[in-house]
Amino acid sequence: MLATITGIGILAWWVGFFDPTTCTPDAQQAGWTSCESIAAERTVALWVLIIVTIVAVTITLVRGRKKKR
Repeated sequence: MLATITGIGILAWWVGFFDPTTCTPDAQQAGWTSCESIAAERTVALWVLIIVTIVAVTITLVRGRKKKR
């Protein structure tokens, strides 16, 4: 179930693609997050989602093999 939820999170990340090169620096205001930091945070979030998905699928496969024995 966790793998399904994180998989959907990855799809949501992909659908909400953010390109910092299309962000206009003139529209940036003091105190707000920059386009580059938003892109970096989204990249970190994607890797976390991928790692959680891999771990969850691995745990599911290991549990399935133990039940067959």
